[in-house]
Order: sequence, then C-alpha cells, then structure tokens
Amino acid sequence: MSIINKKINAGFTLIEIAIVLVIIGALISAAIMPLSAQRDTNNIKKARAELKTIEEAIYGFAIANGRIPCPAQPASAGSESPAGGTCNNNSIGFVPAATLGVSGNVNCNNLLVDPWGNPYRYSVTSNDSGGIAGPDFTTPTDINTLGVAALNPDIRICTNSGCGTRLTDQAVAVVFSMGKNWSNVVTADEIANAGEATIASGCTAAYDVAADNDYVSHLPVEIAGLEFDDIVIWISPNILYAKLLAAGQL
Repeated sequence: MSIINKKINAGFTLIEIAIVLVIIGALISAAIMPLSAQRDTNNIKKARAELKTIEEAIYGFAIANGRIPCPAQPASAGSESPAGGTCNNNSIGFVPAATLGVSGNVNCNNLLVDPWGNPYRYSVTSNDSGGIAGPDFTTPTDINTLGVAALNPDIRICTNSGCGTRLTDQAVAVVFSMGKNWSNVVTADEIANAGEATIASGCTAAYDVAADNDYVSHLPVEIAGLEFDDIVIWISPNILYAKLLAAGQL
C-alpha cells in the first residue's frame, strides 16, 4: 500500500478538522447576524406602529372628552392619574393605555411597554392660561372655554439636548420609546428624554423620566458616545384643534 493511500485511509487530519470547524462557525455567524438585525428592524417597525396607535387613541379621547388624558403613573395601573384629568403635578409619566383602551404588552405596573419591554413615556403640556383652574389641555371643558387663540402648549421638540434647533415649541404632548438601549442611557440627547429624574416603580427599579418640557428627536446614531435610538412622536396643537373643531368640541 502506498503512503498516499495510507493517508487517505487514516481519515481527516486535525488541521483539516479545524479548518472545517472554522468554516462552519463562519457560516453560523453569517446566519445569526442577519437574524439579529432583522429582529431589531422588526422591533423598530412594531414600536412605530404602536406609537401611531397611541397617537390616534389620544386624538380619539380628545374628541370624546374635549381634553387629552393625563399620563399614567406606576401606582395608577395603566390609567390616567388623576382620574378625570387636571394633572397639575403629574404632567410627566407613561401612556395611560387602560384609559385609552389601547391593548398591548404590559409590565408589573400594568404600564404599556414597547418591544424591548420598557414602558412608553408620555408627557403633556402643563401650561395654564388662566381659564378654569388647572392645565388647559387636561382640564375638562377648558379648551372649549378658552378658545384656540388663548391656548399656549409649551412642550419643545428639539434636534439636540441644547435645544438650539427646534422642530416645534408648541407640542401638546410627546410620546416615545426609549429604544433598544433603554437600560444604558448615557448620552445628553437620550438623557434629555429620560434620565433627568426618576419615578419610583413599586415593583422594579425606578423609571427614568424627563424633568422639563424639552425633548429630543432625530435619526438614530450608533457612534460611540453619541448613541441615540429613541423613537419620538408628538401631538400637534393644530391637528388637535382641527379634530376637535370637526367633532364640535370647539
């Protein structure tokens, strides 16, 4: 028997087996990476769709009640707090899904969560123009009593944390998901949305929230030190007025 035939009969060498394993590992990695990217893309699409549903529900609530709902708080089990509106001290919080009738996954506080398991944030303007005592947009009949000309919503949506460039400075409310990296908020733009203050949860770690009326919205950034993946929408006063007018609330 020749030396060549002996080598063939002996089977694969260790080097050959190692090469095969490297190739198999590369193929598995190539398959896993697109699946991970696809999952991230699907979660972003789902979050945007859920935010759109929340937006429509807020408009629907306003048409039916003549005001927008107050945010939910951890202790309110997914309902607006306080019930019935006029949220003087609770203008920053979470989507009141139970009040709006919006379905979806909820956490231990019954707060509606995004695809990454983090509650959707929701804040409303607390401006009071001096009509009925209480914030104009969450106090029953106040919008109608004051009239559009007297209303002055004051939530600012900016392109950066310094708020030098504003997309609007008259938003009625803002709703957003903190995105995939919600548990590691370190950049100024993300801190402006949720990271300036905390709200005790009652069953998990405290929730990060904003502490003022300035919020940031821009395209996602993955550069280290500048990360931003918040998905932000806001309620336009003019669209709200048009819907209330068409419904006979103004």
